[in-house]
Amino acid sequence: MSVVQECLIVTKQLLDLVQRPIDETEREEILDEIERLLEKREDLLPKIQPPFTVEEERMGKQIMAWNRLLDGHLKKIRLQIQADMQEVKKKKTSVQKYVNPYKSLQSDGVFYDRRN
Repeated sequence: MSVVQECLIVTKQLLDLVQRPIDETEREEILDEIERLLEKREDLLPKIQPPFTVEEERMGKQIMAWNRLLDGHLKKIRLQIQADMQEVKKKKTSVQKYVNPYKSLQSDGVFYDRRN
C-alpha cells in the first residue's frame, strides 16, 4: 500500500469521525481518537514524495477536498468546546456568588451618618 493510499484511508476515517454528532458522554473518547488520527496523518504527510502515478494524483485531489471539509468540522468542534468552557466558567462564577453574595461588594466610599 502506498503512502498516499494510507493517508487517504486515515483522512477518510478522520472525516467520518468528525461528521458524527458528538454526545457529551463520549466526547472525550472521540477527541482522543481524532487526536490519534491527526498524529498518524501528520507522520504520513512528509513521506509523500513525487513522482506520483495517475491513481495517486486522483487520491491526492480527494485528500485535498476532504481537508477542506475536515477543517470546517474541526473548527466547529473547537468552537463548541470553547462555548462549553465559557459556560463552565460562568457557572463557577454564579456558584461563587451564590455561596458568598457579599464578596464582590466594594466597601470603598462608605459614609456613616452620625448624630449626637
